Amino acid sequence: MTHGGDPDDATLIAALDTERFDAWRALLELDEVFRDRPHADDDCVWLTQYPQYGARVELACRVLGDLGAVTPAYHWMQRKPPSLDAGGAVSPADAIRLATTVVRSERFGDGSIEAALNAGVLQAVIAALAAWYREQAG
Repeated sequence: MTHGGDPDDATLIAALDTERFDAWRALLELDEVFRDRPHADDDCVWLTQYPQYGARVELACRVLGDLGAVTPAYHWMQRKPPSLDAGGAVSPADAIRLATTVVRSERFGDGSIEAALNAGVLQAVIAALAAWYREQAG
């Protein structure tokens, strides 16, 4: 159920597109890539005043959108984003909230995705959704 732009966990999870096998496969691969190398020199390069994101970061943002993890149902501008736990992890529903916040906030502030990447947030989002999908896929 949605409460003023803050859908509950079950609603957010139910909205993920589990039929986008290509996108899930890409997300699972990204999870492995980011685990092996959380940061790469070309993840974000600043050109004049604007960030130029590397291929894996661009792919991550696109795949998160394709899977429904970037959702208009969550009114990110009216909410404080969830935090990572002490181990740097996040629940699948909070991963959706964070994915929405990170990807959408880039439009309002250049470098928002870079900040999330540097803080480990983007990696945690990918890891949480990949783990959820592996569990669902059995």
